[in-house]
Amino acid sequence: MTSSTVRVALRIRPLSPQEHASGETECVTQLPGVPQIVIGADRAFTFDYVFSPEVSQEQVYDDAIGPLVDQFLQGYNATILAYGQTGSGKTFSMGTGLTISVTQPELQGKYHVKIDM
Repeated sequence: MTSSTVRVALRIRPLSPQEHASGETECVTQLPGVPQIVIGADRAFTFDYVFSPEVSQEQVYDDAIGPLVDQFLQGYNATILAYGQTGSGKTFSMGTGLTISVTQPELQGKYHVKIDM
């Protein structure tokens, strides 16, 4: 991890059931021991964090998000932004969506806040 005030984490989402059914294969390879991925055969990108599809929601939170929440609670500004193409896994990584029930609790975000309107 660098000392930059901006950090970028990449979460590689698992293939969806529809992608499996249509015979799609993974196109992103995570390099072992470094926060780097390779797309296809020759396009490498380095990030502050790279999380494979097997990494739990809790581990993503503990490594990349928890320290920001702690700093926020100490009075510092913090922003967590999920960015990416439609279908790229933002909702999966944030552990939430428009539906109220998530059938797999391990895919939920770590903390939930109920807002009454």
